[in-house]
Amino acid sequence: MLQKFKKHIAVNFPFLEGKKILIAISGGLDSVVLSHLLSSINISEVSLAHCNFQLRGDESDLDEQFVINLGEKLNLKVFKTTFNTKEYSEENKLSTQLAARELRYNWFQELAKKHHFYYTLTAHHADDNLETFLINLTRGTGLEGLTGIPAINKNIARPLLVFSREEIKQFALENKIDWREDASNAETKYVRNKIRHEVIPKLKELNSNILSSFEKTSNFLLESQQIIDDRIEDIKGKIVSIENNITQIDIEKIQQLSN
Repeated sequence: MLQKFKKHIAVNFPFLEGKKILIAISGGLDSVVLSHLLSSINISEVSLAHCNFQLRGDESDLDEQFVINLGEKLNLKVFKTTFNTKEYSEENKLSTQLAARELRYNWFQELAKKHHFYYTLTAHHADDNLETFLINLTRGTGLEGLTGIPAINKNIARPLLVFSREEIKQFALENKIDWREDASNAETKYVRNKIRHEVIPKLKELNSNILSSFEKTSNFLLESQQIIDDRIEDIKGKIVSIENNITQIDIEKIQQLSN
């Protein structure tokens, strides 16, 4: 996997070389392996960022200490913060998961601005991508919601999207890499976990290459989305005009267009 990862970075993420990079790390398998991989190829100035969401009692504190120890082992600087996630979710009327997501991404942006990190890397992989697609599909979504997790979104990059969860775990076992297990990942009360543990295994029974098949489909959808975006930009130039800070839209021309 290391050689495949090295080639993947050289081909698809060459802009990371020599830059200050922040890795979002929970202490779980995926982010720990990403940290080891980037540390091994030594192309960037890497630091780790860990959020303690105080959702799992002592386990959350043990995750934090694990990340601190990993930073010392890999000789990487560790940034850490603690959130009262439940209070934030109640105040903002968000689910616990959405609250945690909002808190961590806001913090990553603060770190990037303060310490001049070029990109923040998350450890989303191919299985995560398929799960997101299925979640959006079941809830109802437009084309954009079916294109999966973007590999690059502004200053967030996800270099593990081409790797399966199985590949990542195999790399960790072969290289005797330790990680922290979050017991809540095994619970099926959350939609994502239900899809992960009950739906995707059935899909893999039907098609053992479901991840590569989905990757092809996702690329086709992304290309379709690009065609639509290009078409909208073309139309915009013909029906929208801005003069003296006033935007005018030609309704008659819009009505003559197809969807």
